Amino acid sequence: MKKPKKHTLSKAQIPKEILDHALKEARMGRDFVQNIILKEGYSPINKSVAIGSVSDFNFLKNKFSCHYNLDKFNNDVSKSKQHFVTGFGPTNAPTGGTLSMILRAIFFERETGIDSTIIISNLGAFNSRNIVLDKIGYLTERFIKFIRSLGFKGELRTHNNFNLLVASSLTSKVLTVKDFLENEEATTNLYKKLGIQGKDFPTFVDANFTVADILLPCILEEKERILVFVGIEEYYFPKLANLVIQRFNKDYQKQFVPENALVTAVFGHLIGGLNGFPKMSKSIPESSVNLDDSADELEQKIIECNPKDEKIILQMVNLVSDWDLEKINRANTAFENKTKDWLKFKKDYLEYFIGLKTAWEKTEDKKYKFKVDSLFK
Repeated sequence: MKKPKKHTLSKAQIPKEILDHALKEARMGRDFVQNIILKEGYSPINKSVAIGSVSDFNFLKNKFSCHYNLDKFNNDVSKSKQHFVTGFGPTNAPTGGTLSMILRAIFFERETGIDSTIIISNLGAFNSRNIVLDKIGYLTERFIKFIRSLGFKGELRTHNNFNLLVASSLTSKVLTVKDFLENEEATTNLYKKLGIQGKDFPTFVDANFTVADILLPCILEEKERILVFVGIEEYYFPKLANLVIQRFNKDYQKQFVPENALVTAVFGHLIGGLNGFPKMSKSIPESSVNLDDSADELEQKIIECNPKDEKIILQMVNLVSDWDLEKINRANTAFENKTKDWLKFKKDYLEYFIGLKTAWEKTEDKKYKFKVDSLFK
């Protein structure tokens, strides 16, 4: 493979509004994560916790920054009563964070055999973001094809779903405007300033959809333990879901959810940025490894990276791959011991990421045309 010419922009060459956006995200990420962990009393990953049959401490610690009631996920209930849930809004091509969620769901479904759901929150995104429905519809179709092509076998659904309509009607019965105002996403004020945040009421609608997404396995299948894979900035969703369970048990005892139902959560690490940027940002391509990078650009970013970025590539291996436990542990050991095997793992990862890129490109449909009636099918 021919090496590309290096054309990485310096921070001084990046438009100020884009740089300001990325740096605001980065500052929010660093400070906000620690504030949430302290305020909510979340626990670090330790040797006493497991996710189903996956109990490798180093692996779990590399995947997740902290957890909420993870120790109670495996306890006292059978595997048939457990369920994994994750999801995202189809507002752009998969970023590192979105890829990590998808691959995490695929990995833990495969390794544990626990029932899983991935939600592509098309109508939630339409409500909470100022993005045209045509774009959301197109990306929704692409994400469905992409996730299935990667091997996910669990439930994969969107928000135009009758079961969600019923569940969100039940959850909205016990929630208040105050609940939503007190549990607001970290990015809300930033996105308002940037003009991409939806109005208040539709944003509450999206939040209620997400709570219903989390609780639907409890409502419909009497699941007793839900584990949510989520970014730390969305920590309030599991919190709101448990609040709904408490109110169901108070006002509608044994009617909607099992009495001992509990929502737990694990929070992924933020992915550091390349070229000195504090975190990967879709606003600055030079800060991240992207599916729309060319093969030559990917080789430069992964194989020929700045020595200071080697640890970022290791983080990508840990967070943005579905490699098995043995291979990931060997990659970590090679990095820590600075052996020649680390280069071999980077080459394997380049090949793997190009495979992801190819899978995404195959979902393109140049003849796609959005039709409103497709939402009702």
